Amino acid sequence: MKSLTRKQALSILSAVVDDEATKAEKRAFFEYIKEHSDVRREYENAKKVKFIISKRCPRKKAPEHLKRTVLKKVMQLETVNEIKNEHEQNSDVINEELKNRSSSPFSIQKHATNSIRYIAAAAVLLFISLVILQLLDQTSPLPSDPVEFVVENMTAQHFLSTGGTIIEPHFATHSIHEAEGYLLDHYGMNMSIPEIKGAEFAGIVMADFLENFQTPLFEYTQSDLEETIYIFVFDIDSLNNHKNLQRDQEAVKNCVRAEDFYVAEIDGYHVVSWLWNNTWYSAISNHNGYDLAALIEPLNSDEN
Repeated sequence: MKSLTRKQALSILSAVVDDEATKAEKRAFFEYIKEHSDVRREYENAKKVKFIISKRCPRKKAPEHLKRTVLKKVMQLETVNEIKNEHEQNSDVINEELKNRSSSPFSIQKHATNSIRYIAAAAVLLFISLVILQLLDQTSPLPSDPVEFVVENMTAQHFLSTGGTIIEPHFATHSIHEAEGYLLDHYGMNMSIPEIKGAEFAGIVMADFLENFQTPLFEYTQSDLEETIYIFVFDIDSLNNHKNLQRDQEAVKNCVRAEDFYVAEIDGYHVVSWLWNNTWYSAISNHNGYDLAALIEPLNSDEN
């Protein structure tokens, strides 16, 4: 697919967000937003809005009694229409008789027709009102609690928003030892940076994971595959103190030992989570999550 224009990129943005775009369209779109930060921000905002709506307004199956009520009202409306048609037919007969007997049939005809219309309109309004009342009875109010963002979901969104490409590091180095020293000296973060077999460490990005919340992003490259691996890293205490951010609860339950990990499937991608000491890791790439975990020590335990 050829390079997109701004108009074309915006036209398929919603399809990309809803995962309805073709692979070629997605590839072209993500190539475009690498160089156009304004459209990339629109994409990221759209993803966040979709996530918020899905959290606050989950889809629920309509209860059977509501379905039966709506069906009953529809049948009643059909009956009203049948009566209306019958009245109109009778009205035609009456009007014909009146036309023959009266010198002013039009006023009588108008009165009869308007009466029927009022009756039909009232019946329709009654039906609509009853259905709305039923729906309101079944609709629960929106929660007043603040929206909670899940680490693993946001990890996938960040990877998707960049097209899984390398981001210019704030601290570029191939040395894991140097990178760990940089985090400790500049941010007071004592974090272990994992080695990944077959991948080269590229540096650290201090990423804006959420608004007013920054955390390290470790980047790795696989030159032979032209692939990038992201690992977002979080201090557990900072996570626990954040009112809007939480970890995937299944991941929390499954990650106890150093070799434990959990793979969540989000938007067609695998996000690998694990816990080392007091640090939470959330990794993503274009690879199968279990294949990625097998390249990280000590996650490649035979027990997983």
